[in-house]
Amino acid sequence: MRSKKIILPALTLVAVVLAAVLLAGCSNIFTTTSSSFSSTTAAPTTSTTASTGTTIPGDAGATIYRSDVARTGVYPGAGPAATASPNPTVLFTIKGASKGIDWSSPAVYNGVMYFGAGDNTFYAVDVATGTQKWAFGTKKTIWASPQIANGIVYFTGDDGYVYAFDVKSVDTSNPQPKWKVKTGYGLVTSPVVVDGVVYAGSGDGNLYALDAASGSLKWKVNAGHAVNSSAAVANGIVYFGGADKALHAVDAASGKEKWKFPTGAVIWATPAVSNGIVYVGSYDDYMYAVDAQSGQLKWKFKTGDGIVSSAAVSNGVVFVGSRDNNVYALDASTGQQKWKVQTGDDVLCSPVVAGDLIYIGSLDSNVYALDASTGQQAWKAQLPGSASARMWASLTVYNGAVYVGSLDGKIYVLK
Repeated sequence: MRSKKIILPALTLVAVVLAAVLLAGCSNIFTTTSSSFSSTTAAPTTSTTASTGTTIPGDAGATIYRSDVARTGVYPGAGPAATASPNPTVLFTIKGASKGIDWSSPAVYNGVMYFGAGDNTFYAVDVATGTQKWAFGTKKTIWASPQIANGIVYFTGDDGYVYAFDVKSVDTSNPQPKWKVKTGYGLVTSPVVVDGVVYAGSGDGNLYALDAASGSLKWKVNAGHAVNSSAAVANGIVYFGGADKALHAVDAASGKEKWKFPTGAVIWATPAVSNGIVYVGSYDDYMYAVDAQSGQLKWKFKTGDGIVSSAAVSNGVVFVGSRDNNVYALDASTGQQKWKVQTGDDVLCSPVVAGDLIYIGSLDSNVYALDASTGQQAWKAQLPGSASARMWASLTVYNGAVYVGSLDGKIYVLK
């Protein structure tokens, strides 16, 4: 057991167990629960990306966790200018502020921001004014980030459900899901929607493939232990990690396993896929690069502590944070360190790339903007509230601004 500890707010049972698994690297106790679903043909989406070889929804905005279905963490356009440190301002405060905003990074679609919170509520907020558009209560924490695809917002909850809301026709006075699907345990993973299919991992050990229009089950595959990391999709393959200490690759159409790559501890981070390589950090302190087709190790890099942060990949460089307080830049082909920058506390937050800068938060309550080539600090901005304004969630870059959810229950904007 390491001397450093992740400081957690009041957690639901599933999160407590997941945290214990993460810290101890031990077998988890989730059991598999079978469910009966019907199966239908999924409707295709409309646009294609050459980088991933998958079709993705043609929505405007920052509509998905880690920016794209391959989870590269690269946002279009640029964030705040590098010439001055922006002043963080509060855009919105959740109703149960003491519960905090945990891992749920905000998604933005048509000027509305969507995110979940520790007060068991999913929020829709006007991104320009901070006015609440609507809110939907669940029975447990919403840890994960949502995705909006073709006018539908998808999210998961620690209550065990995958939810879908039609944002174009939702009754804002009494919002009700278009559909919801119960899994066998709580979910802490963010859904990803590709080719009309929603992929989401559950604490019951299964990765679910659901029809995006109806929620009906297409297939599910059991990883043996809780699925902790959100899935990435590229070239017809779904990649995810879990409490079984392995990175999995399964066929997106059938769920058939293609390969499994073992690491030394639980995988909490979301894989990122770029140029035929899957990049993922493990709680065994290593960053791994694995061939996307064969599952063979390309390289691994050791940091000074466990990795919870999901990597960003841009222009041949992998960026990742570690619980050793550092942000690393690694050569994507060789794993050689290009630079590292030390923050004042654990880096559980995942870096994002926009323009020439890397944006990342730390448990020291600061948001850092770093030059992607050199690591030189462009600016550093401390969130108000000091120790209570700590960051786990990835930052979101939208329309020239950076948005971040904090453990103090607030959404901040820096621009």
